[in-house]
Amino acid sequence: MTVPVIGLDIGGTKLAAALFGPDGEMVARQRSASPAADGPAAVVAASAALVNQLKAAAARGPAVRRPAALGVATAGVVDPSAGVIRSAGDTIMDWAGVRIGPLLEARTGLPTAVENDVNAMALAEASRGAARGAESALVVAVGTGVGGALVLGGALRRGPTGTAGEIGHLPVDVAADGPAAALCGCGRPGHLEALVAGPAIARRYAALTGCRTRPSLEDVSRACQDGDETALAVIERAGTVLGRALGGLANVIDPEVIVLAGGVLGVGRPFLDPMTAALRAETLPGPAGVAVHLSELGQDAGVIGAAIAALGQVPGAPPATRPRPGQGPKETGR
Repeated sequence: MTVPVIGLDIGGTKLAAALFGPDGEMVARQRSASPAADGPAAVVAASAALVNQLKAAAARGPAVRRPAALGVATAGVVDPSAGVIRSAGDTIMDWAGVRIGPLLEARTGLPTAVENDVNAMALAEASRGAARGAESALVVAVGTGVGGALVLGGALRRGPTGTAGEIGHLPVDVAADGPAAALCGCGRPGHLEALVAGPAIARRYAALTGCRTRPSLEDVSRACQDGDETALAVIERAGTVLGRALGGLANVIDPEVIVLAGGVLGVGRPFLDPMTAALRAETLPGPAGVAVHLSELGQDAGVIGAAIAALGQVPGAPPATRPRPGQGPKETGR
């Protein structure tokens, strides 16, 4: 990292923050439940409390200097230059329009960088994870929603409006769902997120089995492991839909590596095998060989990426996603 920084990951269910020393190692961390349902003021207050706890820990530790900056990873389309959430789904109530950067800077006293959560994951995976050394990568998170991020030329690509990589809003074929297809988190029907995210998988299983109470993704996964044919079919379909979308994107982007993260991947081979088969079937001969890896950083990717983003607030700090000379993408998982 070159200087001490704090990374903060703001989610719909949890808040996580970590203090990183000048060598880039995590030296302290804090977590709490997210008050996402209580609105922006509660989220900002809880987030600032975690950061200030880490600042106090840094002051007590003789080996760690005062943090130089704060980085924030959060859901929504972010304007990094202003630290503002330009648009957002319903993960955090009334999150769109919140000036999260200036608000946290005022409460913590730290220069603050704000980044989309999957963009932050991409920063982390490109710097020290499954996309380490790759000039180009597509990072995809499949959990409560579906998000994506692009690394091109060794650097994060946000696009002119900050939406580059937002694959969850890719229109896909939903003919099998009929006219009452489920809505995406953005409010439109027919998007990838409405078919392959965890709640979408659970919703389809409930509809096909007649469940009066909607099961969780974990319920569907357990049913799948027990040999429930409906659960197997629902999960296979979701994996296939995602794989076809990734195959099409690989043809357009031609990345060196695709990195997958998120809770849906915990379903395992019943989801991953059809996804991989569909991806390979949809790609042209060149992109068909793209390396596909699972995230190496797991739940820490958000805070690590946020800490990397924080370096942008520190004069003279080097870019963290540029591959080091002589490195290429890892060959495992091809």
